[in-house]
Amino acid sequence: MRSRRMRAIWGVVSAAGILGLAALAEAQVTADQVLAESGLSEEDKQRVLKGEFVTADAKAVSDRDLAVSIVFLVKTSPEALSKQVLSGSLVTASKDVRAYALFKNPGSVADLAGLRITADEAKALAAAKPGSKFNLSAAEIAAFNGRPTANPEAVQAELHQMLLRRLQAYRASGLAGIAPYDRGGSTEMNVAPDLRKAGEAARVLQKHLPKFHAVLVDYPKGAGPEYQENFIWQKSIVDGKPTYVLQHTLAAADGAARAMAQRQYYVSGSYNGQQAVAGFLPVQGGTLVVYSSHAFTEQVAGVGSSMKRGIGSRMMATQLKQMFEAGRTKVAQ
Repeated sequence: MRSRRMRAIWGVVSAAGILGLAALAEAQVTADQVLAESGLSEEDKQRVLKGEFVTADAKAVSDRDLAVSIVFLVKTSPEALSKQVLSGSLVTASKDVRAYALFKNPGSVADLAGLRITADEAKALAAAKPGSKFNLSAAEIAAFNGRPTANPEAVQAELHQMLLRRLQAYRASGLAGIAPYDRGGSTEMNVAPDLRKAGEAARVLQKHLPKFHAVLVDYPKGAGPEYQENFIWQKSIVDGKPTYVLQHTLAAADGAARAMAQRQYYVSGSYNGQQAVAGFLPVQGGTLVVYSSHAFTEQVAGVGSSMKRGIGSRMMATQLKQMFEAGRTKVAQ
């Protein structure tokens, strides 16, 4: 189950909109700089250039954080890799993704037409209660409870409306617009502070692309035309259960290099949210991909959390390598 969760959490291959942007740094960042600042040695760099996946240091930002960083080589240019990402053809590198689509601007229910649910999914949503089974606010739980379990179309319509409301709230207010999850007993889980900490912890991004970093942390403040962004919905299977995800991708160019930040600001269950930063850096022989991610789940908090995070991060790194290898193979074809 955990391996399925890890595959579904990571969506760097589904990022979009990395081309055609103005350079945002005063000086172009180099691969050597980023590798050194990521804690990789010259030996590690040579391993990467030989085609290995190398795990770099990654520090958790909370006791709910599964943090991991991976560096690897793709034998194509950052621009060509970006085009592959833009085409959407790399999304299926995670076999747990069942459906997805981009939201048009400003977003509408029509954009969610491809998100279909079964009678069993509808029944589960209509019977939702506070707790960790679903990530829903108190108002969302009440709305689903008001839909008849015998009418899957009505429950599906409510799901579409709920996801659209969350999209609109996030686009208007960023992290402040994320409604907390009702855990019962007057307890709520708010993933926004964890996502903010993950953004603040992106030190390499803060150093080399400070304006981009500021937009990531304070979105939508400062998100001008020099940035490109995309919003998608995604249905995946996590822990054997359908999981609905809302994801925001923010991108910028720095000469031949590309920078991308990806935030899963809503996840319907199994984990609370995720944020990743990736750099596509030109090197001899292709593109060096430097990827760092923070995924947040209450399942690694509490007693023994440090050990659980360590185990979870190692498993996550293994799953990431498998997914990225599948994506790298597609790019090379």
